[in-house]
Amino acid sequence: MKRIERLINLIAALLDAPRPMTAEQIREQIAGYDQADKENFRRSFERDKKELRDLGIPIETVETSEWGDDPEGYIIPKDKYYMPELDLADDELAALRIVADVALGSGDQAQLGFRKLSTAAEPSAWNAPHLVWGADVAAEQPLLGPLFGALVERAPVAFDYESGDGSHSRRSVEPYTLVHKRGHWYLVGRDIDRDATRSFKISRMGNVQQGDGTYQIPEDFDVDAHAGLEPWEIGDAEPVAVTLRFSPSFRWWPEQNMRFAQRTDNDDGSVDVSLQVAKLDALVSWVLAFVPHVEIVGPAEARAALVAHVRPYLEQT
Repeated sequence: MKRIERLINLIAALLDAPRPMTAEQIREQIAGYDQADKENFRRSFERDKKELRDLGIPIETVETSEWGDDPEGYIIPKDKYYMPELDLADDELAALRIVADVALGSGDQAQLGFRKLSTAAEPSAWNAPHLVWGADVAAEQPLLGPLFGALVERAPVAFDYESGDGSHSRRSVEPYTLVHKRGHWYLVGRDIDRDATRSFKISRMGNVQQGDGTYQIPEDFDVDAHAGLEPWEIGDAEPVAVTLRFSPSFRWWPEQNMRFAQRTDNDDGSVDVSLQVAKLDALVSWVLAFVPHVEIVGPAEARAALVAHVRPYLEQT
């Protein structure tokens, strides 16, 4: 769990608690504090308390010996925390949503926590489009303005695009989200001509023009699934299914880092993972970094690409 989510869970719990919560109750009941080691919990909780107090959040310590074994409990008084009710217009609420995405990411728990702390209503403005940020926010990208404008207005865009192989084409896309990853911005949306979801590196775009008409982002579109773009996923080529086999000692990697991929367990403890690959060379380079724990199982052209990549080095030995 991200620390920001844990902090939000703590604030929400201490605001809603009918009476002060003891440290043990916090460890047992609040997501993110369920460490088995009490000393680890104590250090995390002390850091979080200090950070929230430094931010001006009034976490108060209350004597609890009258009704429990622990001498102290913690609570956030509502009258000292909440601001007067704000009468925000829809566009102001939409702006608040964008700020929430930037600060908290797009995780469901983070959004749930933020909503608990803001308003009990579910205004339509909360459906404003996502901006997905990585941990390494980069410099300004001049095309973000017109692309985000099209995203807000649900208007298709057309642009010139330079593919990874140096070829150029004119693309028409319905924007679904903007993703920042590893120092670069990407547009994710439906490639109208190919009728498929594609990712485009914004620095390779030019002559962006907003088109006519409108569209709807599919209800099953998963923002989080596109927030963790890998190098082999970024490309405008038709994706192909590639199966990787992870050794028994390395199967933890896809379980933690490829949770959206289809996985199949094998009798020997290894696991096969199916990936949609738009840039095969990038996948081959990644696999080579983890040999012998990762193997390309298929298709044949993917295995051949791996062999072609290492053959020059083998011939030198």
